[in-house]
Amino acid sequence: MKSTREIFYKLKLLSKKWEHYFDVYDKILLPYIGKRPKLLEIGVAHGGSIEMWLKYFENDVVIYAVDANKDFLGYKFDNAEVHYSCVHQGQSDNWEAFLRDKNGFDIIIDDGSHDSSDQIFTLHTLFPHLNDGGIYVIEDTHTSYWTEWGGGLHKQGTLIEYMKNIPDILHVPWINHKAPAVATEIYKNIKSIAFYDSMVVIEKGPTAPKVEAVSSKYKNPNFEWN
Repeated sequence: MKSTREIFYKLKLLSKKWEHYFDVYDKILLPYIGKRPKLLEIGVAHGGSIEMWLKYFENDVVIYAVDANKDFLGYKFDNAEVHYSCVHQGQSDNWEAFLRDKNGFDIIIDDGSHDSSDQIFTLHTLFPHLNDGGIYVIEDTHTSYWTEWGGGLHKQGTLIEYMKNIPDILHVPWINHKAPAVATEIYKNIKSIAFYDSMVVIEKGPTAPKVEAVSSKYKNPNFEWN
């Protein structure tokens, strides 16, 4: 089984990640091996993460690497398809220009500014461009709790507080009142959300139809959900 951890510690280029991220990545990236996924990474810094994704997928991946710093957008890799773009993730016009000729992504990783407002804005902007069956990863969400980053426990406006609304969006089909537009438009086909230490992973559909299944042994025509 491939290991991002083993690859990481043999990288030629610099990268910094929390050690426990590797177990998460080994689990969520495995289904994309051999399928040539389109991977968008926000925040590439010194190029180590790009090198890691290429080695993990054995170059059988298309990488779109964006960063606000143009100095980080020129790393060369043999036999690899890597596209670079200068994008300030909190600016809508930057994203509009970037997305104009893109057809969707299978994996999106936000390792950019780590500022909550940028993380939320980027999620709003990019989630509709995530393909069904894709995953959206936000790294370093612990900044939601750091005062120097404008964070704090239960502080409104932070990425973590915002993400606490996603379970409600996930259950929109069961909500009797009209769902907000953010649920039906931006987060259409959301399938699951997982919280890890300093990381959030959102999985996009296609969602399964809401069909009740009851085993024949215990089938009771008078049974109803409470």
